[in-house]
Amino acid sequence: MSDSGDNDRHDALIVDEGFAVLNNFKPPKKGDIDTANKDPIPRCPFASFDNAISMPSDDQQEAFLNDCSIVFTARTKEDSESYSTGETFFLPCLMKPRCALEALAHTIFHAHVDGLQDDTSNGEKKLLYDPERSGAEWWTLVLDAPSADEKEGKKQNDDDEEEDDEVGMHFDADYGLESQMSNFLLHPRVATITYLSDIGVPTLILDKRSPAPSDTEKKSLGGDISKAWLSHPRFGKHVAFDGRFLHGAPGEYFPAVAQNVAASEPLAKKAKVEVATKSTGGNGLSGKRITFLVNIWLNHCPIDAEILDDDVVSKLTTVWEDTSEKKLKVDESYNPPFQCNIKDVTNPNDLGEALKLTKASAKSDGPAGVEEDLVICNRHITMTFGATMKDFHDASNLAAKKGSIEINMGEGVLSMEVGNEASDDDDEDDDDS
Repeated sequence: MSDSGDNDRHDALIVDEGFAVLNNFKPPKKGDIDTANKDPIPRCPFASFDNAISMPSDDQQEAFLNDCSIVFTARTKEDSESYSTGETFFLPCLMKPRCALEALAHTIFHAHVDGLQDDTSNGEKKLLYDPERSGAEWWTLVLDAPSADEKEGKKQNDDDEEEDDEVGMHFDADYGLESQMSNFLLHPRVATITYLSDIGVPTLILDKRSPAPSDTEKKSLGGDISKAWLSHPRFGKHVAFDGRFLHGAPGEYFPAVAQNVAASEPLAKKAKVEVATKSTGGNGLSGKRITFLVNIWLNHCPIDAEILDDDVVSKLTTVWEDTSEKKLKVDESYNPPFQCNIKDVTNPNDLGEALKLTKASAKSDGPAGVEEDLVICNRHITMTFGATMKDFHDASNLAAKKGSIEINMGEGVLSMEVGNEASDDDDEDDDDS
């Protein structure tokens, strides 16, 4: 790694504000507070795209979701963890995809980075990143999405350790690098989630960045959080956000709903079953919250993310062909397994007016609760949910109807208190939601 004084070296890792810098980076001058020349990526804190991915047939959808499950089971899980962590995979920018899953990761990567160019003095375009040191870190999550009654039953049965779809609050980062350089978190430029089911708890993204390396006691994690975004699962929906943001899926406070569509009334039991079966391809994955996660890395490749093993690739069943280059013989019967409908990544859905939440009053039922067992950035964290449980649940219902919402939170609505340093035996979630 190098500091900003070494930025003439092509292969130097130069870090600024938690990111590996782009090729046009210029160290700010002392006392310079001009913010006009911000990096072109991430383009905005949060963006949501409905129907970003579609699949042309039920058979192709079933095969694709089955492949997601195969890849997910290739990941390891510790019994004490609330959801499956483990290895993530990496598709280098210059590598051709070998399967449909890699093709989707490749498509999402280029949807976000195409156009990142600068004009040169001779009128030519020059990439703002080095393709040889860039790519897509990707993985899948296939998690049980139990009903509220089922979750309550699990709470009463301490021996039931089956994982559900709640995901602990965490940062996406190169944790392999962090293990070598204490107090140093390097983040992807953009974190993305593509939902491949209509069920499960929503994703909560907080406007809270990780501490700077100089903040060894992680004090900057503490205090109120004033802004958040809430995204409910919808098949084919794609969300992207600043890769430095804290996020997770705390289902107790922001629960799933029966059906994440505009209708305010719950569907009949039969209709729920039909929707769940359709959204998961009818291949035994009904009742699962399925997500396809891609982190956009520019000018740095995460240390521990590896290319998907050939043995796993050979087990995948989705029919896929590389159509990026013209061939002498084209299979006219071939139908791509998915279609990306994002025409312009700078034009996401309009979220409308932000929802405003306030702290629970003395006359109300009181604050929703406190989470005391969190470990974030190797520190014990107490997270207080200070609005009423009803207010949080109402926010989740609103997000289910709209797909995604922005939330402005008043003082005491959501706050974190930083405690002692965690031991090596304490768990910390470090994957996406």
